[in-house]
Amino acid sequence: MEEREKRKIIAEEKHKEWVQKKNKQERKEREQKINKEMEEKAAKKQEKEYLQEKAKEKYQEWLKKKNAEEYEKKKREKEKEKQRQAELLEKKEIAERKFKEWLENAKNKPRPAAKSYGYSSGKLTGFYNGNCYPEPAFYNPIPWKPIHIPPSKEVKDLPGKKSKRPMASQPHRSSVLAIHKARGNLGLGTLCRIQR
Repeated sequence: MEEREKRKIIAEEKHKEWVQKKNKQERKEREQKINKEMEEKAAKKQEKEYLQEKAKEKYQEWLKKKNAEEYEKKKREKEKEKQRQAELLEKKEIAERKFKEWLENAKNKPRPAAKSYGYSSGKLTGFYNGNCYPEPAFYNPIPWKPIHIPPSKEVKDLPGKKSKRPMASQPHRSSVLAIHKARGNLGLGTLCRIQR
């Protein structure tokens, strides 16, 4: 019985030791796990901060480059505007100089004698009239001649009958085109065929 009691006590002590050892091991593992998680979080945070810093630097570089480009663009535009203003001023000065030269030369040129007559409806009026057209500067020396149109086949004589009168004297209907303007619309005219 004593031996059994001793064994029981020893077993209980061993069991207690084992439980304590197990608890200690579990606590250690838990602490290691927490430490690992903390380290991972810290590493992630550090990486995130590094990436943000890099992005900030890149943005600053891009902004600097963009501002430099804008400055260069404005500078070029100012130079172009300055050049355009200079060209306009130069053109203006040349035009004024030419005008003054023309004005000086125009004083010395002989003036043509004023015409004391005018033309109205193609006829000389014989007196000066401001409402009449001036004398034509050019006229066509070759007079207008009508275009010869051969007689149509309808007008020719029939094969069985012979006419004593020549072809030109025979009456035939000819049509003439005339332009009629409507009273309401003076700009547009209508073409109609007048039979005679």
